[in-house]
Amino acid sequence: MLHILWLILKFILIVLGIVLGLFLLAVLLVLFCPVRYKVSAVKTEDDWKQIEGEGVVSWLFHGISLSARWQEQKMEFSFHLFGIPISKLLKKRRAKKEAAQEKPRQRNAKKEKQTELAEKAEQKIETATEAHSESEECGQSSEQGDSGKQTSVQQEEKKETDVPKPTVEETDRPKTDELVSEETVQTESSKTDSVEASSQKQFFIKKIYNKIRRLIKSIQAKLRRIRRTFDKIRSQASWWRAFLIHPRVKAAKDLVWKHAKFLLKHIFPTRIEGQITFSFEDPALTGTALAVLGMTIPFHKNCVQINPRFDGENYLQGNIRAKGRIYGFVFVRAALIIYFDKNIKYVIKRWKTRRA
Repeated sequence: MLHILWLILKFILIVLGIVLGLFLLAVLLVLFCPVRYKVSAVKTEDDWKQIEGEGVVSWLFHGISLSARWQEQKMEFSFHLFGIPISKLLKKRRAKKEAAQEKPRQRNAKKEKQTELAEKAEQKIETATEAHSESEECGQSSEQGDSGKQTSVQQEEKKETDVPKPTVEETDRPKTDELVSEETVQTESSKTDSVEASSQKQFFIKKIYNKIRRLIKSIQAKLRRIRRTFDKIRSQASWWRAFLIHPRVKAAKDLVWKHAKFLLKHIFPTRIEGQITFSFEDPALTGTALAVLGMTIPFHKNCVQINPRFDGENYLQGNIRAKGRIYGFVFVRAALIIYFDKNIKYVIKRWKTRRA
């Protein structure tokens, strides 16, 4: 029994050792196996459309590589995993899927066409039968319409004879009551108009007063807000000034800037080669461009040959190639130094207290 337990423990320990070994190997590869890159650009003709460029990023001794190529105004990408073109395999798989999906679509399209033709034939037959039935109904409705018109004319004549006519006495009756009522309405309307006019004046004055009062209150509130904002800005400016002037903050800034420059220098290409020949219509522009390009000599260490031409024509031709590598442990080392620095911790702590 103990022998079996020992074998199980042995198997578990072996598996754990293999997993830990693989994990350590992956960490070492990430830290010490560099990511290499290459960039190249060529322009051989006067047309700007003839520019060609290529960029390659590889890791694990070119086991994993990603390349991009610009040619004939088109960008092409390719991904290789230990020499296997993954991008091409994915394209082939997509093409197969699209071909498999197109077959049932074509079948469905044929079926839809057949059903549409059958529906059109049925619609033609239905329209023909409906037209025949409508023609028969129109003949019957015309006969019924003539008889209905005669009966309606007779009914209208009977209604005209039955309407009573007004008598002479009713038309000649005096209208004194209406005149009296009109006079009383006019007097009442004049009184109401005067009352309404006075009430409207009072309402208009109150409305203007309320508007002026509200406007004054809004102006006062805006002035208070502006004063508060100015006070906040003043307090923040004083805090930032004291924060940036502090010696420990200055030391932290110097440390970060030092490692940032080192990392930029590490990322920058280790080798640059090329040749550039250019000219402008204005010779003064050619001279200024030459001066600007001369400032880049410390970066490429005079490995790029610059040939200016003062012909008075727009001309550009040349090629550039650059290589570089990036190590992971450089970034890890810089991050650890910055994180464990006392000045950086002081800055973080003070910033958190300020935010709180």
